[in-house]
Amino acid sequence: MTHRHVPLSRRNFLLASASVAIVSACATSVPGEDQPELAATPSMAGTLTAAAVPIFSLTPEDPGVASLASRLAGARIAGLGEATHGSHEDALLKSALIQALVQDHDLRVVLLEANRTGTAQLDAYASAAPTGLLAADAVRQAPVFRILKTEVMADLLSWLRGWNAVNGDRPVRVIGVDCQASSQDAGDALAALAAVNSGAAEALADALAPILTPDARAARHDLMLKQLTSAQRLAAESACRSLEAELNSAGLPDAAFTARRAWQGLNAFEHETSDGDMTRATPEYWSRRDVFMGENAITLAKGQPAVFWGHNSHVAGGRPGGDSAGYVPSGAVLRERLGTDYIVLIQDFAEASFLAIPTAETLKPDAPQVAVQRVARPGTLNALLASVSKTTSWFDIARLPDTAAVRDWRAAPIGLDWYGYAASEAPQPQDLLNVAPRSLFDLMVIHPKLTPSRML
Repeated sequence: MTHRHVPLSRRNFLLASASVAIVSACATSVPGEDQPELAATPSMAGTLTAAAVPIFSLTPEDPGVASLASRLAGARIAGLGEATHGSHEDALLKSALIQALVQDHDLRVVLLEANRTGTAQLDAYASAAPTGLLAADAVRQAPVFRILKTEVMADLLSWLRGWNAVNGDRPVRVIGVDCQASSQDAGDALAALAAVNSGAAEALADALAPILTPDARAARHDLMLKQLTSAQRLAAESACRSLEAELNSAGLPDAAFTARRAWQGLNAFEHETSDGDMTRATPEYWSRRDVFMGENAITLAKGQPAVFWGHNSHVAGGRPGGDSAGYVPSGAVLRERLGTDYIVLIQDFAEASFLAIPTAETLKPDAPQVAVQRVARPGTLNALLASVSKTTSWFDIARLPDTAAVRDWRAAPIGLDWYGYAASEAPQPQDLLNVAPRSLFDLMVIHPKLTPSRML
């Protein structure tokens, strides 16, 4: 079989790099090659069948949702994963869980896989501050990733606004943990410094100038980096680090943290400048954004009960081994810092229709999303879960009985069939990564069918 290769880029690598973060032993499945033995034995399937908790409606009031929320409530931060970046039901379950956690378990912070400025607008709407906007308008206008501009997000914001309006003593914040807005972050941080120390700001302005042009500010982050030379990127990162130090010295910690996010975004894309060398990208390099998001999540939660809304691959709590040693997902940072106070929920599907950008179109700034179809393939985690429950159900993997069958299942590779913002329109062998579950996931949900995100 001949495969068409596409140029290596962050957009092509994003899901793969995130998934690699949780790979202990990764092997691409190719027709004709020996396949890994199915990790599910009849006794393992029976164990999962007995552990299944049904969910009949994706609402906070559903008993299955309520019991899942109660299980999540034991953690300081709960990672809420999704099988794709473009499906409706897994996002709807996350929204229902957030509502249940707010109402019944004192959840105070919703951390999104999104940038500072966009989530600040969402937070302002959710705060119940006066506005003439509807929730859908607030989401449409916010500079957040397209995957978040959905009916689910608008409905969640509307619910949070109502909650905050009558529960001022228990407000819920919406905060972004990502670092893909260096131009905006650097500009805002520089303005904050100029207001208190114009001389220090002027000393940094020349190094920051290439990332503060109108074109740079308007460009998507990865494409902005491609407008820079490596020398310009390095000078801008250094200036942002100095900017953070100056702002901390001036007693402006929030502005200093904004400067930190600016240099994080420049550092995480170090090799993706106009003259960058992507052959230098290592597992540590692909880890940088994840590590920064994990660290930011801990800082921004400020010790309050929080959820981290992200992809399965970002929230998974563990480091890789074998050939992928060195890669660190956000969830690994959270687990290592918080221990059992971080809990991981991933979601999977038996059948899915979801929105994604075709793989070959990922370098285009405004590439349209298309509906992609997938069904669970043999040897995958979703096929295993679908075989033991034909309805939406959740499983407490962390608390399965310590039997030989369970131990063997945790140690054996099983296929993960997850998708980010990009996907091939037809299933490809390289979609699957074979990963030993070990203790990477605490809770799992199977959906019999995922449908495309309802975009605004």
